[in-house]
Amino acid sequence: MTKGAMTLAEGSQKSKFKTDATLVLNGHQKRQYVLRTAYDSLSAWKAKYAVNVSPFYPRLRTSIREAALIDNEIWVFGVDGTNTTNIVDAVKIATQFYQVKPKDILGNIYIKNLNAEGQHEGNMSLLVKLNMSLYEQTTQALIEACKYFGIQSAVNIHVYSSNINPKISQSELQQALKAGGARVVETDSRKIRHKVGSNNGLDSVPLVSNLHVAKLGF
Repeated sequence: MTKGAMTLAEGSQKSKFKTDATLVLNGHQKRQYVLRTAYDSLSAWKAKYAVNVSPFYPRLRTSIREAALIDNEIWVFGVDGTNTTNIVDAVKIATQFYQVKPKDILGNIYIKNLNAEGQHEGNMSLLVKLNMSLYEQTTQALIEACKYFGIQSAVNIHVYSSNINPKISQSELQQALKAGGARVVETDSRKIRHKVGSNNGLDSVPLVSNLHVAKLGF
């Protein structure tokens, strides 16, 4: 079992807001290293969270040139989870820094409440469809990234999302993950309590989520 992990769509770097990359189905697993990726560019991320960080410039020639070392973890910015090339390049940066294999990073992937960009709350049925498509495309991109690195063994995608999330329910989430190529999707029996930060990284909202684990098989 791998001791590393990758997260998608991270926000604030504060520990109480970061995606917990240690939970597995009905248990915990320690991580020695985590690659954290953010959709925002580094400049946009710094403006949102008012954080001064020193950029880390990858030596590799990739489509992604923005990364930073924060609390001894590599963060890579400008990563679109539906873009296979972005995922591959982020993993290359992490494997070079941590001196590990791609499977050590991609073996466990964590996602917390993906939501389609834009204001669609006024049309909830449309938002649900957009979110289902987002999870489906993300799963497909992750599968393609695994294929790029020649990963043949099982890969787990861990998703934090409430079973009764009006923006994508448990059944809709499972349907989307399977449409993207997941072999099976299981839901943890626990209720996961965590906090979500606002765009300024200061305010927080307590949430109760469920952990869903999609198993990819190649």
